[in-house]
Amino acid sequence: MSRRRFIFLAGVLLSTFLLIIGRLVQIQILQRDRFKELSRRNYIKRRTLYPPRGDIYDRRGEKLAYDEPRYVLTLDYKRVKPEELKNLRNRIKELFGISIEEVIKKHRSSEPVRIKEDLSEEDMEKYYANSFDLPGVYVETVPKRVYPHEERLCHILGYVGYPTKADFRRLGKRIGSDSFVGKLGIERSMDKELLGRLGREEVMVNALGRVLKTISRKEPIKGNSLFLTVDLRMQKIVEEVFLESGQVAGAVVLINAKTGEILALASFPRFNPNMVYQNWEKIRKNKLKPMFNRATRGRYPPASVLKVPVSLAILETGTASPWERVLCTGSFYLGNRKFYCWDTQGHGAVNLTDALRDSCDIYFYTFGYEMGPSMIIRYAQRFGYGDRLPLEVPVKRGFLPSPEWKRRRFGEPWYDGDTVNLSIGQGFMLSTLMEQSLMMMGIVNNGVIYKPTLLREIRDPSGEVIWKNKRKVWKVVKGSQEHFALIRRGLREAVRRGTGARAFSRIVDLAGKTGTAQVAHIQRDAKKKKLPWKLRDHAWFIGFAPYRDPLFIIGVLVEHGESGGRVSAPIARKIMERIYIEGLNKEL
Repeated sequence: MSRRRFIFLAGVLLSTFLLIIGRLVQIQILQRDRFKELSRRNYIKRRTLYPPRGDIYDRRGEKLAYDEPRYVLTLDYKRVKPEELKNLRNRIKELFGISIEEVIKKHRSSEPVRIKEDLSEEDMEKYYANSFDLPGVYVETVPKRVYPHEERLCHILGYVGYPTKADFRRLGKRIGSDSFVGKLGIERSMDKELLGRLGREEVMVNALGRVLKTISRKEPIKGNSLFLTVDLRMQKIVEEVFLESGQVAGAVVLINAKTGEILALASFPRFNPNMVYQNWEKIRKNKLKPMFNRATRGRYPPASVLKVPVSLAILETGTASPWERVLCTGSFYLGNRKFYCWDTQGHGAVNLTDALRDSCDIYFYTFGYEMGPSMIIRYAQRFGYGDRLPLEVPVKRGFLPSPEWKRRRFGEPWYDGDTVNLSIGQGFMLSTLMEQSLMMMGIVNNGVIYKPTLLREIRDPSGEVIWKNKRKVWKVVKGSQEHFALIRRGLREAVRRGTGARAFSRIVDLAGKTGTAQVAHIQRDAKKKKLPWKLRDHAWFIGFAPYRDPLFIIGVLVEHGESGGRVSAPIARKIMERIYIEGLNKEL
């Protein structure tokens, strides 16, 4: 190699080396802060991927609750330089009308904070057009729970919300800070089926929050779907008829007498599960408590509906024969105290069938007093009163008093007058609409009460059935089939020409028992006047249809409805007529 070529190559190598050294000096020393910031802003972000909750369907596959994607504006403010915060605050205020200082103040964890949820198309356009000027701000996609039928079925379905500390204790690692968990109804009681499995993702993002590349990803798994026993069409009928009645508070339950499946369940007033948090103050201040499920948690005196199991007790214990008569003159004397029949004119000589037809208090005073409180309570217990009901949503237990309880509670003995009141469902006893309805199921099935249920089957995300409900017997009340038949006959007479006559229909053969539960001790003359709503009696009707081969149990409770025969019975009739006119009974 010539000397000239060697010197040339050495010069080239030296120049290259000097250039490299110069570049390194520039990067490491002169531009150190700039590249350090760029490195800081391109970082690995670990994200929790939230799965959609499982869908909820009615018995025919109509969708009642599902998730749809929603877009959320999120700020990772720890990735924003202090000198950028002022401009960022102004830009977010200008574009979206949000004060991020208030949002950050409320958000105390180290996680990124959601500054606006449910972004509209206009919001999305604003973000993408200005993302270069919004460091640390990005859009993420999360599930949103949707209830397409709004207020309908609200007390069955419930609603969802962000988890509390109690939810984390209940569900553990199944949820994250931004998971939606059930707060009420089926959404809460079946949380573990609906939740699904969380996913994880590691991504590299830049200062604008844009994903540069995905490093690793574990896909979230959608929750299982639930198919309920309710029929949306029957639920619609139940809710429409009750609202058309003009009553403001109460509940209706419709049960398949042959299986225990709940076909409809409604409580009034209602709420919209899509708007719970937006309307929270309004709901909270409503004195009628829209979120309170009166069908499963409301407790009221059972009133004359209790005469049905008391009738079986009278017959089974031999206290009276079916044809033995009692003379009702309108009043009953116990020592120096006088107890009135609801009809102060009296019903004349009545046997069991007559007493059920006319709801004669004197008949039940007479034989209830003879049996004593222990026997009345024992038969009520056999039908499930005061017991824990096995249902997928919480059910309040009714209350059965006893002489021992009264002595502990009030320091007083059990008086004969307490027994007389208990025999017609007044006094200390309390029951729920579910208890009363299941009692009637026992009557129509000759003592067999099936386990009530709202859940028909569970399917995994692929649609495969992983659990299917089966009919189960909950209680068996022993008794003569002849005695059950006599009681059913009395209940049919009550609708044909007795206290439940307003439930009589030429479309469907209804039978049932009315009840009017006293709320406050009011003098009889005062009852003729218009009382304040809160002092009016509660109104019951518990029935079944059709009479000869019962398929439906229907229970109607109207809070402060004044009269079971005048108010609740017509609601039951209209519901059953619409079901039969629309042919829905044939599908069962």
